[in-house]
Amino acid sequence: MRLRIDAERPAPRKLEAAIDALRRDHVILYPTDTGYAFGCALSSRKGIAGVRTLKGFDERSKKPLSMIVNDLSDFGKYAIMGTSVFRTVRRILPGAYTIILEASGEVPRDMRNRHGEIGLRMPDSALCRMLVDLLGEPLVTGSVTAGEDEPELEDPDDFERIYRGRVEVLIDGGPLWPEPSTILQADGAELEVTRVGKGSIPEN
Repeated sequence: MRLRIDAERPAPRKLEAAIDALRRDHVILYPTDTGYAFGCALSSRKGIAGVRTLKGFDERSKKPLSMIVNDLSDFGKYAIMGTSVFRTVRRILPGAYTIILEASGEVPRDMRNRHGEIGLRMPDSALCRMLVDLLGEPLVTGSVTAGEDEPELEDPDDFERIYRGRVEVLIDGGPLWPEPSTILQADGAELEVTRVGKGSIPEN
């Protein structure tokens, strides 16, 4: 199913089919602040497995899965971090960042990488905020990335052609060129930049 929406001013009623799909353990494809991404409910083991498959992450992957939250308090619920790290997180969010942190006991094991880490995102995106609000829980997210020697995708027509039958709902917010988030990883009391992306490098 393809839902055409205004990503900057989404209407809740137009997202009902997507929320229903998420609650039924399906994977959706939707626009974020950094490009299109696969998404599922955090409580859905089947959905998490589906996102892992689409991303090509096995259980021994160094790369953790990420989730989108709407409140800074969720960082304390789903991750373990020191005060100085939280101060930086509070200063830069919402924004185009993925923060890699040690997962708390609230996070399903299927979400974590082999080091017990997860990624947390709080993007400046009206659509992402609305999806999390309507779902009532964090949204597991994994950006759509091109393989080696393959062009990056930005057109929903291409997403529909390639992923028909593999995702339940495509939320069409129009063409969107992928701009990866900046990745910051907790290392003790500091956040280290492991990938420079759309988010500006935070000052210490």
